[in-house]
Amino acid sequence: MGHIFLCGIKHSGKTTIGKLLAKRLGRRWSDLDREIERKIGEPIRTFYRSSGQEAFQWMEVETLQEILSEENLVISLGGGAADNDPLMKIVKEHGILVYLHVEEARLLKRILRGGIPPFLDEDDVEGSFHRVYERRDRRYSKDCDHLIQLPFDQAKEKNAELVLSVLGLKEGSWVTTHSEICSP
Repeated sequence: MGHIFLCGIKHSGKTTIGKLLAKRLGRRWSDLDREIERKIGEPIRTFYRSSGQEAFQWMEVETLQEILSEENLVISLGGGAADNDPLMKIVKEHGILVYLHVEEARLLKRILRGGIPPFLDEDDVEGSFHRVYERRDRRYSKDCDHLIQLPFDQAKEKNAELVLSVLGLKEGSWVTTHSEICSP
């Protein structure tokens, strides 16, 4: 099966579900954004604001290539991975891509609890988020091996069970079916 990559728009549950999946499958979990922060020694928001999108995307690719030296990881990608073509190409070559889909309005509400991120226009937060959401949703939906619609307000443990079920995996198991499955 190789690596399991979790993608989704910011605050879709990639980190929380990634940790739970890794634990249940007996795999190591890695969060690409945290690995980047360790490497650059500062928060991603700071680096992104000072160095720009292109530098950040290059850092995503370089860091992912380093992580991939280990086998069979559960890897949580950053919310903007959809905007990084070279990164998405590497992901598709090294494992399966699981898109954790969450409704747009729920995500915006979650995101704004932490302030306005640098990828949004402060003068048009809702409009800019809508455009980002639409673009990334289209890309993730097209590129994913599995699209999983996460139910509204379901416990994180239940979401992890849903992902395991869709992937055809059981705790401690690395075997899966390779058919595309979308949950309701």
